[in-house]
Formats: sequence, structure tokens, C-alpha cells
Amino acid sequence: MSERHLAAWRHTLYRQGYLVLTVAGLLTWARLQPGTANVLLLPAWAVAGQLIFAGSFEAARLRRRAWLGQYLLASSPWHRRLRGGPLMVLRHQLLGLLLALLLLVQLRLLPSATWAVLVMAALMQGALQTFLHRRAARHVVAAYAPALVRRLLVWPVAVLLALLLTLLALWLPQPYLIGLAWEEALVRHVSTAAGGTLLGFFERLAQALELTQYWAMQNAVTRSGIGEGLALVGWLLLLLTQSAFAWAFVRLLVGADALRSRLSRRPESGREESA
Repeated sequence: MSERHLAAWRHTLYRQGYLVLTVAGLLTWARLQPGTANVLLLPAWAVAGQLIFAGSFEAARLRRRAWLGQYLLASSPWHRRLRGGPLMVLRHQLLGLLLALLLLVQLRLLPSATWAVLVMAALMQGALQTFLHRRAARHVVAAYAPALVRRLLVWPVAVLLALLLTLLALWLPQPYLIGLAWEEALVRHVSTAAGGTLLGFFERLAQALELTQYWAMQNAVTRSGIGEGLALVGWLLLLLTQSAFAWAFVRLLVGADALRSRLSRRPESGREESA
């Protein structure tokens, strides 16, 4: 293999290696024993929240910069004052922590087949990112191209992943809940293996939400007068939970890339300042 091909492979690994590391980290978290996972919950929650924050805050700053550049003169001091302060940081920190908690809890409840869909989504994101980088290089200012590409990635990958997760959830075997009262269904099928820990509480809450959507859809056709309402509740819960999980997963991958890009720029800026 020539040096040119080796350099291309190294560049690809550098640009897409964050996907491998991030997915491997999430898989490791999902396979931890309950006791170990509960001990590591808060550190993992903080790390995942900051990764999601890195991507969402970068996108928000990009939108704000574009808006200010459209209406304000380049010499205006309002660029600095309106570029995003503590309120924007707080909002995206809270959003990042909420999505991170949802992601970490759901990952521990996923059936094995779902991981194939997540890996496929990560590979698709890497391929789409490479394609968009090549197209953007000819049209977008180089300093803004990576952030713009990351912003463009989120919606198509998240929507496709949410659709695949929804179809997979309908295809996989479900607990038989027809004829059961809602409380009885929860008592029978919500697992207490995680114990009375904080992680166990969140896992039981997620299981109860999942069982509620299956219970509503399965019993919609057997309960006269409330069938349509139950079916609507079940479908809404299914779509909302799968969409939120897909959004959190893609946001985490995008945030990991944003952090990698930011860290790789720091040595370069330091060398420029020393020169």
C-alpha cells in the first residue's frame, strides 16, 4: 500500500475514530453489572451530558452567529454581547443532562438486536459526514464547515434511526398484556433486578413507560369505547420514546465529534500563538 493510501486511511481513522470509541463506550456501559453501573452512573451521566452539550451548544452558537452576521455590522459590539451567555449555556446543559439520562437508562434495557441498528446508524453518520465534508469544502468557509456539517447530520440520521427503532420495536416479541389491568401488567413485568438504587429507579420507570405503550396498543381493540384513545396513547408513547432515544444517540455522536474537533484545534492555535 502506498504512502498516499496509508495517509488517507490514517486521516479517515482520525476523522471517524470517535464513532468507534463512542459506540464501544456505550456498549460497555450497557453490559456493566447493576452494582458497577450504579456506582458509575453519575460520572457516566456527567460525561454523556457534556458530550451532548458540546454538539448542541456549537449548533446554537452557529445559528446565533449567522443571525447576528445578517443584521449587525462587523464592528458592532453587540456581536460579543449577543453571541450566547449563561442562559444559553444553562439551557443546553439541562437539555444535555436530560437526554444523557434517557440514553444511559435505555441502553441498559435494549435487546441485542437493537445494537445492530445503532451500529448501522453510526456507520451511516460517518459516511454521510465524509460526503458532506467533501461537498461543503467547495462552498463553505473552512472555519465553519465542520460545525455546519455536524448540524446538517443530526436531523436525517436521527429521523432514520427513530424510524428503524420504531419498526424494530413492533417486530420484536412483546409481553402479552391483553386483558390485564394496567397496574397488573406493571406488577408482572417490571423487573426489580436492579434493586433500590438510583439507576434501578430510572430503569423501572423506563420499563413502566415501555409496558404502558404496549399495554395501550394491545388492549385498544378489546376495550369498547376507549379503543381509539388507547391506541393513540400507545402510538404516541412509542414514537416519542424512540424519537427521543434516537435524538439523544445522534446528539452524543455529534457532540463527541465536536469535542474532538475542538481539542484538535487547540494545539494548532497554541503553535500559531508561539510562532
